[in-house]
Amino acid sequence: MRIDDFIGMLENIAPLETQEEWDNSGWQIKLTDGEISKVMIALEINRQVIYDAVLNGVELIITHHPLIYGPLKKVDHNDITGNNIAELIKHGISVYSLHTPFDKCHGGNNDYLGRVLGLENVSLMGTDSSGFCRMGMLPGQGMKASHFIEHAARCLKIDRKLLSYAGSLDRQIKKVGWCSGAGAEFIREAKAAGCDLYLTGDVKYHAAQEARELDIAILDCGHFGTEQIFCENIASILDKAEGVDIIQCDVNLNPFAVI
Repeated sequence: MRIDDFIGMLENIAPLETQEEWDNSGWQIKLTDGEISKVMIALEINRQVIYDAVLNGVELIITHHPLIYGPLKKVDHNDITGNNIAELIKHGISVYSLHTPFDKCHGGNNDYLGRVLGLENVSLMGTDSSGFCRMGMLPGQGMKASHFIEHAARCLKIDRKLLSYAGSLDRQIKKVGWCSGAGAEFIREAKAAGCDLYLTGDVKYHAAQEARELDIAILDCGHFGTEQIFCENIASILDKAEGVDIIQCDVNLNPFAVI
């Protein structure tokens, strides 16, 4: 399949024009207009991911997090990003990133996160005009917050010790709101939507205090914990591409360890 046709499939699912102003989704490195046969899916680029791509002979890496965020004034091999770019070009590997468009789109990160957590009646969180957040219902009568924490850790395949929670552990949880990645700015929207608990990553101290004042439970499953699902989700979508072998990168990119 030609590389532009392959990317066209992605952009039909998650149009680039839906990205946030601060984002840099789309081409990071494009080294060919021709045919490709092997594509790797990774959350982001680092030297281990590049090594894995070279080892597997891939021509294109699809990432969630962009390789290049701000203005790039030079490519210096002594700089982490510069070195990664140089290595990718050296080995003829193109990179395309699908960040905020895939967070928002139908079937993207946030819809898939709801399915992974076993939530029902998933919909856009009505008070979130950006389109990132979702809300849904736990089956039956719901469960206590303490049980939901264990449930989330199990579903997301992350160690319980890496999760943080603010609120009563005895609180009954039925309606859940969420935003993958770093979405603490939507706490008030989750409260306004009637959520009992809001799940996201990268929650800071003052945001947790705000949640307590608003009387809404908040569960921080980590940036990696809520976005690692990107690989399996996009791989299942792209598996339909004829003549292209889709590989999921198996490098552990979680920078945090249980201590």
